[in-house]
Amino acid sequence: MRRAVQAAAALASGLMVLGVAAAPVSASQPAFHSVEDVTGDTIECASTTYTVTSGSILFTIHEGQSKTGNTNFTGTITPQDVVAEDTAGNEVSVRGAFWFGGTTTTQRGSEQFWSTGKLQLVDETGLVDNVNVTFFVQVVDGEVTNIKEFDFGTCAPPED
Repeated sequence: MRRAVQAAAALASGLMVLGVAAAPVSASQPAFHSVEDVTGDTIECASTTYTVTSGSILFTIHEGQSKTGNTNFTGTITPQDVVAEDTAGNEVSVRGAFWFGGTTTTQRGSEQFWSTGKLQLVDETGLVDNVNVTFFVQVVDGEVTNIKEFDFGTCAPPED
């Protein structure tokens, strides 16, 4: 799923560039939707590794541009009936979402990018493990001026 987040962010950036070049100025471009099977992806946690045995993720990406040339995009990736199994054979449901977005401000020459990933791995007794990450970066005139990254989960964001 991490690759999916990175791919979605790159896709959204590409859509934003294409939208700016090819579409009329609009703050309300239609959203892009896509579904990807994630069977076989893994989630590495402190105490075990989970392998996805079934399910998919839904991408929803939206981008826009203001009359002044500022741009924005936002995306959400949500698990759809994702089931995973730990190394002992115990099944969990994967619930939550990854959200990401960005803006460019032409007047300031700045760009900002945010992402948040919140996944809960749940069995019949409740929460077993979780992904809980947040990231922010700001660039002004080509220089990185601010980076914040937080990881409060028991698992790393999925690699695939």
